[in-house]
Amino acid sequence: MQRAGGVSGGGGIASLVFHEGDTAVLGVFGELDVFTGPELCAVVTNCLAQRPTHLVMDVSGVSFCDASGLSALVQARDGAVQAGSRFVLAGVHTVLQRILVITRLDARFGLGSEPGPASNAGPATV
Repeated sequence: MQRAGGVSGGGGIASLVFHEGDTAVLGVFGELDVFTGPELCAVVTNCLAQRPTHLVMDVSGVSFCDASGLSALVQARDGAVQAGSRFVLAGVHTVLQRILVITRLDARFGLGSEPGPASNAGPATV
């Protein structure tokens, strides 16, 4: 397993990336909003540059998500699809899942409510 990652943002978000074979697992921790959404998109772009077959975004560590954060999630998914990667949103907690259902974005994501693979690592291992 290859690890890469970094803490980004002014106290808003952290990310951790694992590469397991042809799968990239991106753990996202903190607030996903107008300030951190662009940072997440940059991390996703870097992940996709490695040409993974699958991109799993573990959002179990996301504590807040506004409309800009939702937009970043959609951009991440769309970028993965354009790059030919299968995109899965994992570790979706109840509040985020409710937001995705209300906005009807749930249909665009492969949702998983179980803890995602990055949830045990946490941002402290970066």
